[in-house]
Amino acid sequence: MKRPLTLEDTYQLKSITSPSVSPDGSWVAYIQSENIRGVDGSTQNLWIVSTQDEEAHRLTRYRAHDAQPRWSPDGRYLAFLSDRANELELVQDADWEKGDEEQSKHPQLWVFDRQVGGEPRQLTRRDEGVSHFDWSPDSSEIVFASRDPSEDEASYLKAIRDPKKPGPTVIDRVQHKHDGDGYLDNVKTHLFVLKVHDRAQRRLTDGPASEHRPLWSPDGKWIVFSSNRTGDPDNNQRIDLWLIRSDGTETLRLTQGDVAGLDYQFAPDGQKIALITPFVPENGYGLARLCVVNVKDAVPVASWPDNLGDGWSSIGGIVSDEVQGDPVAHARVYPKPTSATPMTVISQAFDGTLGGIVGWTDQTTVLALAHHRAQQHLVQFGLDGTFTHIMPNERVGTVLAADFSGSMTALVYNRPEHGGEVYIAENLTAFRRRTHSGAWLDERIRGDYHWIQFSNSDGQSIEGIVLAPPGFSPGKSKAPVIVNIHGGPMWYDTPQFEFDTHYWAGRGYLVLMVNYRGSISYGERFCQVIQGDWGPREHDDVMSGVDYLISRGWTDAHQLFCTGFSQGGIMTNWAVGHTNRFRAAVSEHGMWDYISAFGTDDCHLWWQDDLGVPWQNAEAYMRISPMSGLANIHTPLLITAGEHDWRCPLDQAEALYVALKKRGVPTELVIYPGEHHAVTRPSRAIDRLERIDRWLARYGGIPVQSE
Repeated sequence: MKRPLTLEDTYQLKSITSPSVSPDGSWVAYIQSENIRGVDGSTQNLWIVSTQDEEAHRLTRYRAHDAQPRWSPDGRYLAFLSDRANELELVQDADWEKGDEEQSKHPQLWVFDRQVGGEPRQLTRRDEGVSHFDWSPDSSEIVFASRDPSEDEASYLKAIRDPKKPGPTVIDRVQHKHDGDGYLDNVKTHLFVLKVHDRAQRRLTDGPASEHRPLWSPDGKWIVFSSNRTGDPDNNQRIDLWLIRSDGTETLRLTQGDVAGLDYQFAPDGQKIALITPFVPENGYGLARLCVVNVKDAVPVASWPDNLGDGWSSIGGIVSDEVQGDPVAHARVYPKPTSATPMTVISQAFDGTLGGIVGWTDQTTVLALAHHRAQQHLVQFGLDGTFTHIMPNERVGTVLAADFSGSMTALVYNRPEHGGEVYIAENLTAFRRRTHSGAWLDERIRGDYHWIQFSNSDGQSIEGIVLAPPGFSPGKSKAPVIVNIHGGPMWYDTPQFEFDTHYWAGRGYLVLMVNYRGSISYGERFCQVIQGDWGPREHDDVMSGVDYLISRGWTDAHQLFCTGFSQGGIMTNWAVGHTNRFRAAVSEHGMWDYISAFGTDDCHLWWQDDLGVPWQNAEAYMRISPMSGLANIHTPLLITAGEHDWRCPLDQAEALYVALKKRGVPTELVIYPGEHHAVTRPSRAIDRLERIDRWLARYGGIPVQSE
């Protein structure tokens, strides 16, 4: 008999990412993540599934984190990154005594030989691991990116990582921290080429800047990569594309400082490169567009690698103390390129935003992932500016990832009834499911999605999604509402399987998710309207959605609750300071005071582009901070935070908590030790939902069975 989700079902969860289609179209490799109860953690293993049947095979079984499966062009090898234990051939006796066989400290490059079978072979043992890699067209070599410390830098890293007596962290970077990575150092990432048969490596790049995401050209002569070579990468997002001969003898500049090369792919003939970039790299609200550049337009670089600052009339970075006019415009001190990249925008007529390039299907057509009307689609773009939506072709589900080879395309497609699964199709028609990692959901009762559309206070049409409890009949029955505010803010809610929302629906709540102004996928103007003015518009859209449900008889005004994570936590903090309509609320990993956040979170460029710098525009920072509504907060508020969250730092939650305590507002603060801007351990994911259950029940929500 089917039953609703329970918290113990957390250990049933599996997620699929990174599909990779073999060159002959016979297999799809992918990464499957699953929770492990005994170690209170998760593993990410490499799997493959045939495109001809639905039998999936696990290739790796270590308690490790595998990533980035990539087939060699000849189909013989399957390479991947993994932090699994180093193989015996690369472990010295001294390492064995130190326990080096237990786990690699950084992801290394491994390869399966599908022709002879057996265990995968380790190709690298870099001190700082490997980030991205790509195969040469003849399958004999791999180019990869790796952090490459000097002797002094290696000594520093060893000192600060000493588990018994760590040395001091020395900081001299503006972008001195990043959530999940910790404090940042000055070690540069460079490119290397490795011969597969004997592991021999040669350095391809060097110098004072980092190089990332290398891709080999179809003829094997060139490698394209991304690099910020302004000399001040912490103060801008000018990530240009560069070409280097595969033997390292010549370097060309492909873009001219006016782009942020987020993703890119060679055309089949190697003469063009498709790339995704916003028009203003530092402005995250603008659409990311699909463009094409011609390789013949690349410019030789005579001074490589000592060409930092070349091609800009000014680098910017320093904010003058003498404010000239608008403090926001005054603080946008970004590099000014001396020339523009000759490129063609092929998504100009598309009002969604590009999420990633899947590849070129021929010389005139590009497959890409794109966010449009609250779903990520697989979209086919022609160089003439036309486009066709391929998947999904209904308003349910969303495409999480995709890959193709020849006529075969593979998707990770998340639908509410089973979560993300591998789907395949030949010639982009009749997609068929091939994996069943979410088959256990067939035995669970799930909620039902309802699209709603309503007007906000400005008369603008806003979309939302309601996940209703099983058996709920809109307009004929009523249920309490959890308003679940999405993060971002440049993101959106979509009809897919998510454990939290389906769990709440199974408990009997209506879960309201509003794609408020600021959400991507509804056009640039809809998103950018909140730039530098967070709070009032998003809140109005959310509350207009609440009023819509009440007016339609789905719920009553005294049955309202609110929660959200990250930007959703920020907007929950804003909501309770601007309305008393919620009986209780839960703010998760949010922020409170934007002035104190500047420099303690990892988003200084974002703040600078939106509001200028706080010492020159404190009034604007204060006006849109949730703390501006402190005196009006009376709603019981549960606050959660990660101890090492550097996206929305812990001190933001602490300041809010103490302020509410001082005012006598019911509140609790829950700090998850060691966690960053997420809750990663299964036991803590369960604890989190248990606490939300109890908090809402305490203030009139659905009773918890154990109480």
